[in-house]
Amino acid sequence: MVRYPPPRFQAPQTRRPGASRRRGGLAGVLLTILATLGKFGAFKTLITLVISFWAYAVFFGPAFAAGLVVMILIHEMGHVIEIRRQGMKASAPLFIPFFGAAIFQRQHATDALRQAQIGIAGPIAGTVGATVAFVLYSTMHQPELLVWAYLGFFINLINLIPLGMLDGGWILAVVSKWFQLLGVALMLLAVVVVGLSPVFLIIALLSIPAVVDRFRSDRLPYFRAVPTGARLAMGAAWLALVGYLGFATLQANHLLNALLR
Repeated sequence: MVRYPPPRFQAPQTRRPGASRRRGGLAGVLLTILATLGKFGAFKTLITLVISFWAYAVFFGPAFAAGLVVMILIHEMGHVIEIRRQGMKASAPLFIPFFGAAIFQRQHATDALRQAQIGIAGPIAGTVGATVAFVLYSTMHQPELLVWAYLGFFINLINLIPLGMLDGGWILAVVSKWFQLLGVALMLLAVVVVGLSPVFLIIALLSIPAVVDRFRSDRLPYFRAVPTGARLAMGAAWLALVGYLGFATLQANHLLNALLR
């Protein structure tokens, strides 16, 4: 759900010497800890998955916890597969209780379009996983499957908010810098009006450096070299996913409410 790709948008050759190493404050401490844990490969995925499962199960029960960690894992593996398809290295997912999960992209994409492709791969995989759970529910009528489907639809929809480290931030970064400001507004609306967990305000705060950097880097070839057609195609793909996930989330929520009556 939460992903830690390279800390800045631009490719290595566009950076000032040493810029990639400048980290500070809460974000720097968090990234350092996660990077250290990220060296343990599949073992740390298993351990952090179990810890997350236990944490969620304590508050919401084992069925809910199992669905949540499965949907997060499917989502994160979408990123990992696309990163490796592009010939780069990526860490195995690291689960972070009540934050989701993170992966570490070991190298920079060569341009913003490739980074956007990595960004959208997670929600696509997650959407497929949630849809499978929904289809299975329609045939087996197991309430747990409907809960899993709802969780999958919802977390992938939230991840498409175009803000900083969220997937939507990387997907729409290739389209326009102004989507970052839209993402800030949507996140505040989701927390204050809709009642989304305040945890997302922390995610928004950690995303501020990426938002600022997107505006500073707007004239770099990393963004400008991407053809207009590719920008429009990525924007259309994002919009299609948002539309599908929004509809699917509402449908799953409606069915869940009907079951609880």
